[in-house]
Amino acid sequence: MPSITRPRTPPSKRRAESETAILAAVERLLMNGASFTELSVQRLAYEAGVARSTFYLCFQDKTEVLVRLTSSMKDELFAMGGAWRPVGPDGGLEGLIEVFTRQLKYYRERAPLLAAINEVIAYDDSLRHETLTSLSRFTKRTIAQLREERRAGRLSPGVDPVTSGQVLTWGGEQAVARQVEIGDRKDDAKVAKALAELQWFGVYRRP
Repeated sequence: MPSITRPRTPPSKRRAESETAILAAVERLLMNGASFTELSVQRLAYEAGVARSTFYLCFQDKTEVLVRLTSSMKDELFAMGGAWRPVGPDGGLEGLIEVFTRQLKYYRERAPLLAAINEVIAYDDSLRHETLTSLSRFTKRTIAQLREERRAGRLSPGVDPVTSGQVLTWGGEQAVARQVEIGDRKDDAKVAKALAELQWFGVYRRP
């Protein structure tokens, strides 16, 4: 009689599935109004459909879950602006407005997660480090684009790519986060346009 025993799922695959379930559970609970600081590991495990012991096999603590979600969110935001260039297809001012519009929409859809990050980052070094590391990626890309503009002769000699790249990145990040936190959704399009124009007509010095 042939065996009907199903092959066991490799541990690495099971762990990946558990991690995905836990990450999704945290986002789901936050979207439903839960406070991250008040969420217990037991509740997260229950929501994810895994044992408490499985949770600790995947994550050291619940803050590590937030760090992972932050990293994933920043990766997606980084990809949104990856194709934009000052010149070329999808570039220029209109392309930059589209980038900021998409980023604002993305943050809006994850406002509870953003609020949790802002809450925990004040006292957790690991989350602060992850956020600063992600911000550094955006800064380096902006600096590289400004240097490319300078080599092409399109950047004013008075613009320092490093300092300007840092200010653009830090300021843009804060402006978007602040708009999502306290701004009216109906003003998102105006904010995206203002951010793009400040960058385009300011640092890039386009007429």
